[in-house]
Amino acid sequence: MADALKELLGDDAEDKIKSVIGTLAGGSDSMDMGELSNIAKVLSDTHNDSRARLLESLKPYMRKNRQRSIDSAIRLLNVSKVAMLLKNK
Repeated sequence: MADALKELLGDDAEDKIKSVIGTLAGGSDSMDMGELSNIAKVLSDTHNDSRARLLESLKPYMRKNRQRSIDSAIRLLNVSKVAMLLKNK
């Protein structure tokens, strides 16, 4: 997962990810690649979240703009999971 994030973000991916996570965490603690890997896993794993599965099951019955809204809602769920992960750190 971390490799996929690095590929998406480019050459200085690790610095970008640490910067964003540092900002979300309040900038006080440094993060290692293990923690980044955990965050990437949380962001990519929607199969274990019943809320995300429900939203995904509704998508075929929605218009395209509503499908995009559902995708946004799922991403927001994932961000909230990351925030909880950082809060419990």
